Amino acid sequence: MMHMDQRLTQTQRQQLVLTQKMQQALHILQLSGLELEQYVQQELEANPFLEQVAKQEEVPEKPAETGPTKEDETSFEESFDLDAYAEKWDFPRKEGIDFSRNADLEERRQYYENSITQTKSLRAHLLDQLRLATETLMDYEIGERIIIGDTDNRGYFTGNAAEIAEELAVPEDDVKRVLRIIKRFEPTGMGAETVEECLLMQIEAEHPHELQLKELVRDHLDELKQRQIPKIAKAMGVSPERVEELKEILSALNPWPGHEYASDPPQYIQPEVVVEEVEGEFVVRLVNDRVPDLRINDLVQKQIRNEKMKQEERDYVRGKLESARWLQRNIAQRQQTILRVAQAIVNAQRDFLARGVEHIKPLKLQDIADEVGVHESTVARTTRGKYMQTPQGLFELKYFFSPGLMNDSGNSQSSKSVQALVKKVIDEEDKRKPLSDQKIADLLKKDGVNVARRTVTKYREGMGILPTTMRKQY
Repeated sequence: MMHMDQRLTQTQRQQLVLTQKMQQALHILQLSGLELEQYVQQELEANPFLEQVAKQEEVPEKPAETGPTKEDETSFEESFDLDAYAEKWDFPRKEGIDFSRNADLEERRQYYENSITQTKSLRAHLLDQLRLATETLMDYEIGERIIIGDTDNRGYFTGNAAEIAEELAVPEDDVKRVLRIIKRFEPTGMGAETVEECLLMQIEAEHPHELQLKELVRDHLDELKQRQIPKIAKAMGVSPERVEELKEILSALNPWPGHEYASDPPQYIQPEVVVEEVEGEFVVRLVNDRVPDLRINDLVQKQIRNEKMKQEERDYVRGKLESARWLQRNIAQRQQTILRVAQAIVNAQRDFLARGVEHIKPLKLQDIADEVGVHESTVARTTRGKYMQTPQGLFELKYFFSPGLMNDSGNSQSSKSVQALVKKVIDEEDKRKPLSDQKIADLLKKDGVNVARRTVTKYREGMGILPTTMRKQY
């Protein structure tokens, strides 16, 4: 017999709760310079305590503040010229009025929103679906990495699950599982790795019972491109008319589903850090052109005196002042973290900076996290969307991270350096007798670089280099 009763039990568990200030710090850290500039402009419009300082002005250094001081709190009990404050920020001293409302700002924003039309980009469309399809933060971060980093404008997945797993320090099976989730997104065919896979995904969704259509795509797509209809018909055991019929069905499908959406807006790249060689040492400095200098508006602070306020008014003003100080602190912390991470990367990649991409070393996010003394996820946020100007050119910070391949000497060699070696071999080949991928692999092996033919093929295709027959010159 089953007994049911009610019991009161006590359990203990650990849970990470991110405060609003911590969330802002993480958000600011992963913003690019342009995105940070836009974010700060929004904060300037919304917070009367914030004031932007012209770059040529000298801003006196102040100790970092983590919140309002005791003196600040007592000042709220003193005087406050609320009428002057309300006139600027549209807060009549009446019941039921939203203190944070600025009528002029809202009117301008509404005008811009009504005047500007923008077609949703493929990336935005996929990220919207990702938010609904994932249940954990880890799955979302993996999916975001796949969509932003390795999905081209056709909608194809162009990356490598093992390398993404290495970069994010997650199991490769989790990356593959999230990729399978993305492959269920609309439009059908997203996340495919080849034209064949993309078409088969659409056939499965729209013509699941057309087995001959699947066979045509799976086994005879190259022949179909060359219009070898009789050969295909013989191989499939059907009439040429049936092949033509299948071809008509196939022509209604879209081999590039991503083209249904607008391309992402152009990204204007400006380096966050610059690396220069000074007396044989590589020196890292921050580029602060896009990072606004902020300070607390002294005039507004003086107004917050000698005026009795209601509790909700006092709480609101104190919150805005504290928010302004935290924004200053989080921007300064962002800059310091970027500088420390960039310096650690430079320390690890000195051979690359001095001699070129063939000498880039394998590097993991955890390696830099250990040197800087931060969590691996902090390094991931810091390197995303931020660029470094080096003596070898302009590179995204995450470019410097890649898994390693073991060479004959027992040392690990970066996959990016192997790609560079593949390109170098092809650049130096006899164009009248171009090298096959297997021959390239054999040549690299003689130099102590163990790489399989299929890996050479993958690297060659990833660099947009044509196959052997199409590189031949007469």
